Amino acid sequence: MSLLITNATILTVDAEDRVIRDGAVYVREGRIAAVGPSAELEPRYAGAARVLDGTGKVVLPGFVSTHNHVGYTLFRGRAEDAGLGCVTGQYFPMATVASREERLAVGSLTYAELLKSGVTTTLEMEEEADVFAPFVESLGVRSFMGIMTYDVDVDAMAKDEFRYDAALRGAQFGQAVEFAQDWHGKAGGRIQVMMTPNMTISSSPELLRASREAADRMGLRTSIHLGWGEYEVEVMQRLRGQTSFEYARDMGMLAADTVCAHCYVVGDSDTDVLAASKASVAHCPLMNAVRGHIAPVVEYRSRGIPVSLGIDNMFADHFEVLRACVNVARIRTGSATVMQCPEVLRLATMAGAEALGMGMEIGSVEPGKRADLQMLDYRRFGLTPTLDPVQNLVYHAHSKDVEMVMVDGNILVEDFELKTAHASALIDDAGEAAEAAWERFVAKYGGILAR
Repeated sequence: MSLLITNATILTVDAEDRVIRDGAVYVREGRIAAVGPSAELEPRYAGAARVLDGTGKVVLPGFVSTHNHVGYTLFRGRAEDAGLGCVTGQYFPMATVASREERLAVGSLTYAELLKSGVTTTLEMEEEADVFAPFVESLGVRSFMGIMTYDVDVDAMAKDEFRYDAALRGAQFGQAVEFAQDWHGKAGGRIQVMMTPNMTISSSPELLRASREAADRMGLRTSIHLGWGEYEVEVMQRLRGQTSFEYARDMGMLAADTVCAHCYVVGDSDTDVLAASKASVAHCPLMNAVRGHIAPVVEYRSRGIPVSLGIDNMFADHFEVLRACVNVARIRTGSATVMQCPEVLRLATMAGAEALGMGMEIGSVEPGKRADLQMLDYRRFGLTPTLDPVQNLVYHAHSKDVEMVMVDGNILVEDFELKTAHASALIDDAGEAAEAAWERFVAKYGGILAR
């Protein structure tokens, strides 16, 4: 099918960051065929199967969120005030409690929330990420996905004891490899499987080495949590006599195909290791700020370390991540002018595409690229006057302003509504699943925080 959007403002995020006022985008067979002034494209493509009037609208690339745990919306209203104790006191223990059906219900809601927030591509890593693949296929989004493996004894870790289980390692690693064999490249290429061990303190050397070997053998990218807390630093020194960054590097899990989530607790030597590795950082400023931390992304970028943006978990409005990126950078540096809006928009789109090896396919509005686009209605409270559409987007837009979203040229959100899933059913199912999982969690651990 062919589609022509006319009379819109186009935020291209191309090499020149062009903003085309009264612009048009022509989509044919799932790709962007032409971008330019409406006066030129409208007569040229008058025969398009569908024409959308973009008056008062802004078209831009879909967001690429490079760190997500969609099923962790299960912790919405539970972990926000728990500090970093939620990692060993909630996240890992819940993996022993929640069923696959409950995880699917909650994660499906989150995928839909992200899509309505303009996110067309996610990097999703979770204990049973394979459960989401059929829903991703039917929803129509693009997702890099990995089983978040670990081989630590979870209940012992909650007591600050670290024991690693070969049987658990075999089961987890086998699940990750089977997922890759079954789903990598499926759904028309929209599903790409990754090897994603959770973090250094939960992963033995054997698990990390096996993950790297499998990634190389199967042609998969990798991701891992690094630099997420002082506890991680202390445990790694105690267990390995190294920092997490050094350990990940030595195990082969810090390389140019690796997306490192967070990286907000780092020493000078860690930054050196990160820069030398050519790995990229998934900056999650909204979640990090809630936990009282700010990643040094301005320094990272000055060192040539690639940075992109992720929502992490629990939050649903990806525009809040863009604002948080600006705010935390300015607080950390003490400068009110660092992290300008065009730079933030690039981190949320093109930089994410490059981190996932898709810079030639998505991330900007340019001819030849896949038609992963979002369109916002700027004729709404909070977005007028539109003196600078990029600043309005970064500082003032919300998911509620996203009128249309497409992936591969297929419209998945139209007139502000999901087209490929039933919103009310997703909401009801997720609520029931969360209540059931937390009831069992409290029965097992005596409260909402395992100790």
